[in-house]
Amino acid sequence: MLPHLHYLTNHLPPAEAGKVWREVISPLFEPRPSQLSRQIPVGSTTSVMIGDIMLARATFNAQGFVRDAQRIRATPDHIMFHLYKTGGFNGLITGEQTTIWGGQVAVIDLAVGVDTQAAASDTTALIVPRKLLGQKALDRLKPRLEPPQNRLLAAYIASLRERSMRLSAGEVDATVAEASALLGHILDPNSQARPVEAACARTSLLTLAEEVVRANLASPDLSPDWLACELQISRATLYRMFTPHGGIMRYVQERRLLAVQAALSDPLERRRLARLGADLGFNSEEHFSRSFRSRFGVTASEYRRQQRALAIDEQVASPDTIREWWNAMEE
Repeated sequence: MLPHLHYLTNHLPPAEAGKVWREVISPLFEPRPSQLSRQIPVGSTTSVMIGDIMLARATFNAQGFVRDAQRIRATPDHIMFHLYKTGGFNGLITGEQTTIWGGQVAVIDLAVGVDTQAAASDTTALIVPRKLLGQKALDRLKPRLEPPQNRLLAAYIASLRERSMRLSAGEVDATVAEASALLGHILDPNSQARPVEAACARTSLLTLAEEVVRANLASPDLSPDWLACELQISRATLYRMFTPHGGIMRYVQERRLLAVQAALSDPLERRRLARLGADLGFNSEEHFSRSFRSRFGVTASEYRRQQRALAIDEQVASPDTIREWWNAMEE
């Protein structure tokens, strides 16, 4: 498992929570009180470094974010792909006034200024060095993607967030290469007019399939016929694609279990076990409990206790650690 950094402020008084949050994100942004609520800006984040890229989930209240010239000079000029699961913002990113809402990915060029007003949000940020993306991808960088590219990237970020809970050091290089190839294709302005390379095409289709499955785990309509229709591919193509995974419905069941495992590993996840099982497609608490224990060798409640204890042990007392990460990313 890769090391994670947790900065959790839910249990702290507002003033102390605001101090921790400010120190954690200050290398990138200055948090400011929302123009509407004037509350102290607070938030929590859990991050993982995957080779040269960083993946971070953050939840925060309504607030403003500013990246000024001093921060631009002092921290890496990477690209942040910021997926808003809920919430959103309005303001200046990547040189343009932009509005982003739930389900959209903001493409934030950290080489230029940021000045936004955000609603209370639940987000996942993928932060990638420019050198991994290629010049073509960066030549005409825009703060928002077209709907097909947005859907693919949002699905990929959500998938990578889930997988990051169980990635090993031996999988880092392949994961970074996969992410770089997919991002380069999504950002390339000529990507619509040329064929996708085979490896990237497979990654794209599987990523979209995973996104459709994840978004519909609790749906009674989830079936091979329905999935083929949603992906606009033939049943034969669908079956071939899932043969390495033991078949479509076995894949769906595995996705349910892995989604539960990822949620229980996330210190920001607060749903009760019964609600979590129902949200992810298990038709009874008994089915949920039996399936989880059979797959992972421990009950879901015990697994959650283990993960929460681990998160407390790993929780970082000093924001200096995250600053060291930024310095490492710049080298």
